[in-house]
Amino acid sequence: MLLGIDVGGTFTDAVVLRQGEVVAQAKRATTHDDVLQCVLAALDAVLQPGMAQELERVVISSTIVTNALTEGSLPPAFLVIIAGPGMNVKGHLPVTPYYMSGYVDHRGKITANIDWSRHHELLRRKGSGVCAVSGKFSVRNPQLEYQAEHELKKCGYSKVFLGSELSGELNFVRRSNSAYFSAQVYELFTRFCKRVERALAERGIRAPVHILKADGGTLPLEAALQQPVEAVFTGPAASVLGIEALCAPAVNSISLDVGGTTTDIAFWENGLPLMARKGATVAGYPTAVRAFHMRSIGIGGDSRLHKTENGYVVGPEREGPAAAVGGSIATLSDALITAGYVHFGDEERAQAAIADLGGEPQREARKIVAAAVEQIKTTIREMLDEWAKQPVYTVNDVIKGTEFIPQQLIGVGGGAPGLIRALGEAMALPVDIPAGAMVANAIGAAVARPTLSAGLRADTTDGYYIIPEGGKRESLPRRFNKQAAEELLASWLREQTAQWQLPDQETELISYEHFHTVHGYYETGDIYSLRMQLKPGILYKVSGREVSF
Repeated sequence: MLLGIDVGGTFTDAVVLRQGEVVAQAKRATTHDDVLQCVLAALDAVLQPGMAQELERVVISSTIVTNALTEGSLPPAFLVIIAGPGMNVKGHLPVTPYYMSGYVDHRGKITANIDWSRHHELLRRKGSGVCAVSGKFSVRNPQLEYQAEHELKKCGYSKVFLGSELSGELNFVRRSNSAYFSAQVYELFTRFCKRVERALAERGIRAPVHILKADGGTLPLEAALQQPVEAVFTGPAASVLGIEALCAPAVNSISLDVGGTTTDIAFWENGLPLMARKGATVAGYPTAVRAFHMRSIGIGGDSRLHKTENGYVVGPEREGPAAAVGGSIATLSDALITAGYVHFGDEERAQAAIADLGGEPQREARKIVAAAVEQIKTTIREMLDEWAKQPVYTVNDVIKGTEFIPQQLIGVGGGAPGLIRALGEAMALPVDIPAGAMVANAIGAAVARPTLSAGLRADTTDGYYIIPEGGKRESLPRRFNKQAAEELLASWLREQTAQWQLPDQETELISYEHFHTVHGYYETGDIYSLRMQLKPGILYKVSGREVSF
């Protein structure tokens, strides 16, 4: 049996699955001050006597980190970059970084060492907590990052995230942002993981615990703590996998997971979710995190309402539940109830809360719903435009084009029934809300496959290869070619699989580049660059069932 737990900003869901069937499911209010409490409540609702010992694996997903970044509630982290000459990163990073001297060139050669005499102020710094270091071309030689890490730990930083270990790809800005966000969310993510571990231990669960990643794969808890930026979109990824397990769409679709705090939007084509070709965008900044092509917008059922001279703005703050279920202020759910899109809780309290905003309740409620729908439509238009502007890579793309034309909406999550219905009317698209939609995230987490990914770069002129994620740099074997490169990287992934006690599974090539090096008029060697991963996805389809919470 498999256990999936999704800790959302408003509700915590749990499901137990056996061979594609839902054995038990539950939804409980998330207790932000003590996550242990809501996880225990959800576990107690789904675990029957003796079931804890039968569990083969537990997978956790959460929007805790996503919501914290969306709401801007986390303090900034200290970021050191080793940029070298030729690049201005101003405006491309979430904070103003500390610029460190030194430079690694595009071939991985250190052309300028760090001049520590220029950094007396940094060396005297009394640091604490977590920080990040990222160097240009560090994926080809991470030595300067290692030196900076050593000195920062001497200053008092307990944990230093390195850009080269989080991504083996070249994009310096994306790597730097990945390192920064890992540092920023690390303490929050660590506290969350420890509380979940404690909750599972208190209920006698000894099965391996995994965290869902942004690309839909899972990592053992210990490994996930080494790259917490992967947890930024773990909640949104869970909804995508849940839809794939419950009702993978046959036509081009847009899925929306409507929670209490955020709505996660993804695109589907040929029954599969579209992947972001360059990596996820976090808080408006590009990262190297491999993820689905999706966005999280700060609109949910419990979103606070702001009345302005020009109408209403919905979210991104959440200050409590809807008035209909005991909250103290009007929320989007109260507007949906008053406008007749959904029916739950105390409808008179919902109408009274909307009336307190001024004006006739039904009319104001319709304005609020229209404002929320327009905010979501704006995000969808931005996503469609972003997808259409991506480079064309294949002959099929040239012939057919890359324009994405949606044909239906799919809604999951507790807030989906009302909001998706209103959005469907506005976009003139049919709406599908599958059985099991209320706990789709927990289902998606439960059936996610374990996965790992890594990159390899080989330079036959200099005779070495490097796997940045493992800090591995070794001499090349004789007669090196693409097949040898794939075998080396696949072998390293298998070693990591064994180390983390993951099941053996198929690897796939994510990207590959090969070009010749030329000195003077002659070819002197080859450079190979590739990325592989244990293939993510779902273990099996699931038959959901309707239930009222």
